[in-house]
Amino acid sequence: MKKSNSELGQYIRNLRTEKKETLHDVSKGTDIDSPLLSKIERGVRLPTEEQINKLSEYFKLDESDLKVMVMAEKIIKDYGINNTTYDAVRKVEEQIIPYLIGKKK
Repeated sequence: MKKSNSELGQYIRNLRTEKKETLHDVSKGTDIDSPLLSKIERGVRLPTEEQINKLSEYFKLDESDLKVMVMAEKIIKDYGINNTTYDAVRKVEEQIIPYLIGKKK
């Protein structure tokens, strides 16, 4: 599989290396096997919701921030970076804004 430019993967790798930990260390602390963690860091795989929960607990992160990163990467992997994807994201934003406004009331 080709290497991907993964913002999430690089973020997780940076957190791990800042703590001076190996993949094995994080694997033990999250119960996610080392080869899978490596694939997440390289952008080959995206974490499942359960794995997001474990990573956010382990690194003491806001779980929703990781979920946003995963969702963004899914969109880019599925549809690419182009004008159509941008337009689609804007359309989603238009549809979500009324929901958010209603939620504030």
